Amino acid sequence: MTSRLALVTTGSEREWKVCERSSSSLTMATTATGRTAMPESQWGEGRVALVTGGARRVGRATVFALHRRGFNVVVHCNNSRTEAQAVADELNSIRPKSAHVISGDLSVAVAATAQRLVAEAQAQWGRLDLLVNNASLFFPTPIAEASEDTWTRLMNTNAMSPFFLMKAAAPHVKEVGGSIINIGDIGGETPTPPYFTIYSMTKAALIMATKQLAIELAPEIRVNYINPGAVIWPETDVGNTYQKEWLSRTPLGREGTGEDVAEAAVFLASPAAAYITGSSINVCGGRSVMT
Repeated sequence: MTSRLALVTTGSEREWKVCERSSSSLTMATTATGRTAMPESQWGEGRVALVTGGARRVGRATVFALHRRGFNVVVHCNNSRTEAQAVADELNSIRPKSAHVISGDLSVAVAATAQRLVAEAQAQWGRLDLLVNNASLFFPTPIAEASEDTWTRLMNTNAMSPFFLMKAAAPHVKEVGGSIINIGDIGGETPTPPYFTIYSMTKAALIMATKQLAIELAPEIRVNYINPGAVIWPETDVGNTYQKEWLSRTPLGREGTGEDVAEAAVFLASPAAAYITGSSINVCGGRSVMT
């Protein structure tokens, strides 16, 4: 018997089904419903992922997506301990002893904090297969108001901490032939609305680090990045001001979700991406191709 994936559309609903063909018949087995939900397998069983900023939004979605594929997950947080523990508790109720919370501020004592977090993550299950650098600060910095403090906070959290997390994780990930995924931003490659200059600079730095380390850490470790577009807006008036304009220049015409980014991360971590490194997936509704 062979299986094939089909997208069945009924009105506005879309449903992924597996078509199982035997010598005598063709049957349809529903595996998941909803927008672009793919059938899930347990290819990640026995593997361990560390997701920074894993308590909320994109990080939370990524934690759940990896867990559904069989991963044990280490959920990093800074100020969101309550939310992170709720995530771990929910996952442990699904599969006991499969999620663990660690905490640390990645904007200060960056190298030491990164080393400690990776050591704690690796010790939990004795291995580390995947690092997802998701933790990030995102707020406007108009040049007239920019300060050394805002520069340092953004650079430390968005660029310096992923670098030192990759440094600390590399020996462990190398042992198992795993991978690293960095969450960038299309603003790291293309100018965005004004006032986010420092943020965009941090993401440009992370993108270049990804490409450089894809070379340096090959062939044992694959290093890739994802560039979200209009997925999560900053909780500021600036974000509200530019939201309509931004979406008007997004070909798909809508805001993305954390799950959109999470599924891209799952793909890059999976055996299906075994020959992909130093590459990006733009999860932006087509915004990156607009001038």
